[in-house]
Amino acid sequence: MAETGKELPEHVTLPLLTLITNQSLDSDYRHVAERRAATGAETGRPRPTRTTALAVALFGLMIVVAAVQTSREAATTEEGRQELIRQITLERDDLAEAQNSISDLRDGNEQLADRVDELGSRSRRVEGALLNSKGYAGFATVRGPGVRIQVDDSPDGSSDGRVRDEDLAILVNGLWAAGAEAISINGHRLTAISSIRSVGTAIHIRAQPIKPPYDILVVGDPNTLQSLFAESRPGLEWLSLRNNYGLVFTMENSQSDMSLPSSRAPLLRSAQISTESTQQKEAP
Repeated sequence: MAETGKELPEHVTLPLLTLITNQSLDSDYRHVAERRAATGAETGRPRPTRTTALAVALFGLMIVVAAVQTSREAATTEEGRQELIRQITLERDDLAEAQNSISDLRDGNEQLADRVDELGSRSRRVEGALLNSKGYAGFATVRGPGVRIQVDDSPDGSSDGRVRDEDLAILVNGLWAAGAEAISINGHRLTAISSIRSVGTAIHIRAQPIKPPYDILVVGDPNTLQSLFAESRPGLEWLSLRNNYGLVFTMENSQSDMSLPSSRAPLLRSAQISTESTQQKEAP
């Protein structure tokens, strides 16, 4: 421990600038004294030269400038640090806002995807219902089991034994009554508006002529079509015509599914689709 009351050395108590100045001067004095002693010149207290004083002054000025510059740089650094913190805070707020927007957009996309799935399912149901309606109406190709019928004029060639348009109409009505789902005659698909009319000696279906023998394809339940046809009123009338005039008639179940073509869609000239009725059907 230092003794109490003992004076501290100068290099501890003096200010730094004063200490540097004194030490610089003492070194100069020693250097001049040694040089004079070596040359035999008169020794005495050397006087500091003007150059030495100027160097000391410049050195002190450099220290002051360095201190001022350091102080300014510290202030600038602190200001930049605060600005950087402010920018980081703003960027974090922008990032949080962007993340919230992304979350909202994802929720919206999920809702839209669910809506698209719902509309797709509804569209498939509507398309299926439309296709079924076209199939029932005769404006779409259908395929399925059923019966095949052959009809021809009487072998005797008499005029009474010729199949007429009203005879085919009675036969077709009996097939509809027996549960037929689709009927074609000689490749012409019958619809609700198909007309069977005689033009001269030929029978026409929707203005298309057909000739005997008549190949009739019927899609329906093969287990019940023949029996229900024979029990229906038009069927009984047709069987009476066959027996009375000797018409050729055979009906047999098809061994494989039959394919019936679609009919040409009619052109609506007077009728118009009612949007009101369409909306009522789509309403839950």
